This record gives sequence, structure tokens and C-alpha cells, in this order.
Amino acid sequence: MDLTLQQLRGFSAVAEELHFGRAAARLNLTQPPLTRQIQGLERSLGVSLFDRTGRGVRLTAAGEVFLEHCRRVLALLEVAPDATRRAADGQTGTLRIAFTAIGAYAVLADFLAMVRKRTPGVSVELTELVSPDQLQALADLEIDIGLVRPPIPDGFESLLVHSEDLVLAVPADHPLAVGSGLVGAGPVSLADVTDDYIGYSPEGSRYLHDICAAMIGMNRYAVSQLASQVPTMLALVRAGLGCALIPRSIVAMGVQGVRYRELDAADAHSVTLHACWSPDSPNPALQRLAESLRQTPQLDA
Repeated sequence: MDLTLQQLRGFSAVAEELHFGRAAARLNLTQPPLTRQIQGLERSLGVSLFDRTGRGVRLTAAGEVFLEHCRRVLALLEVAPDATRRAADGQTGTLRIAFTAIGAYAVLADFLAMVRKRTPGVSVELTELVSPDQLQALADLEIDIGLVRPPIPDGFESLLVHSEDLVLAVPADHPLAVGSGLVGAGPVSLADVTDDYIGYSPEGSRYLHDICAAMIGMNRYAVSQLASQVPTMLALVRAGLGCALIPRSIVAMGVQGVRYRELDAADAHSVTLHACWSPDSPNPALQRLAESLRQTPQLDA
């Protein structure tokens, strides 16, 4: 069954005017071609849409139902051009964003607030991935933006979105676990730590592994426990297996049995997190957000 837009508009006009003559005038038609449109529509549907009366027409039960659906179709057709243009301009659509577990604590909420502010009509799909997997997914165009640790490979665009210091996590019964608060009073030197360190696996977090290995010294770091995820590291710290260097934002987890100490200025080191995307992505929503970030990169801009 082939229904034409002309038939739907003609039917809608007659249904609202309940008079062929007035409906024809509204459509800038003469009455005979409008009458033929409706008759053809009724033959296609196999039902009568109107009861003809002496002074006009009235909708049948079938006509009432068809009018409801007809209005929906015409309403969709009316908004379709603007919706299409908005999608092509990146004002609507979906952004697929990936993040690391640590990134979720550090910056994800602020980053999503920025995305909503700059692209308010765009929906977001979230995926947790370690940085190497994010970079591969970006290259394969399986995600649009990654919140990753450096280094950023050539061919990607990126924006620094967060920087924070590392702090030392120690078991609650450790000699360095002093002070009444969650974070002990006064900075400590890494030279004061005599227990084994719990380090980052080079396969799971090469960036943090390399930084912490350089801070501690490879000879001491090489014999430590290794973990890929910070929650695992903190569980090992809580079990008394050693100390760990973690980003400050993780302190908010408040793991029972773990205390945190600031580092001396000589030992202090910050770690960074970057928003990263492929300039080859065909997603208009990403292109719109990327252009906004190029112009005003601050998260609160």
C-alpha cells in the first residue's frame, strides 16, 4: 500500500475542516482533485474515512484512528529537516566516552558536566577501559573520546584535563600512619619507607609504573608486589603487604585500614590525565566538542 504525503495532508485538512470546500481552499486546491485524493486513499485502505452528510462530512471510527496516526506522521515530517540539520551539525547524537578507574575518581564528573554544557543535546555512552585499550578503541573508531594517561601517540588530538600529586598509602598500623585524620600530619620522605612497595604493573599501567619506578628506584621497585588497578593495590596495602604511591583523588575512597601521607617536596611528583580523540572520527558531535575544546580548553569554560 503506497500512501502519498499529498493524500495525508488532504485527509488531515478535510478531517479538521469537516468540509471539502473549506479544506480545498485551505490547500489552495479546487474541490474535485481533493475529493479524488480522499477517494483514492479510502480505496487503498479499504475503509470509509468519512460519512458524507448534507452540509459536510464527519469522521468514521476508522477515520478517527487514521487521523491520530496521520497527525503523528505529519508532525515527524515537519521536524525531520531541522532534526537532520542538528545531527549533521553535531548538536544531537551520541558521544562514546571511555575512562580509567582512577580517572573516574579524578575527573569524570567534571568532564561529563563540561560535555553536557558544551553539547547539551548530545547523549553519552560510558565505558571503563585501561589507557592502552582506550587508545586502540580510538584508533578503531569504537569510542569517540578517551580519558587516558600519557604518552599520547602521534595522530591523536588531546587536552590536559587533570593533574594531581601522588601520595603514599600505608597500612593503618604502619609506623608512618600518624595523625588523627585520614591523611597523616606532615610530609614524609620515600627514603623513610623500609617496607616493600606495591607497584603498578607495566602491562596494565605503563605510565604510573614508569613514574613510580623512577621515584622509588628500580632496585627497590623491582621486588615489590605489582597490581594493575588501584583498588587492588589498596587491598594489598590494607593487608600489610607494603606501601603504594597513588593519585591524591583516590584518597576519597576512604578504604578502612589504609592511611595516606604527603611526600616531601624533593620526592613529590604529579600525574596527568588527558582527553584524547581521533581527528579522523566522522562523528559530528565529537567534531563540535573538539572545536569547542580547541577554542576554550578549560573544563569550566
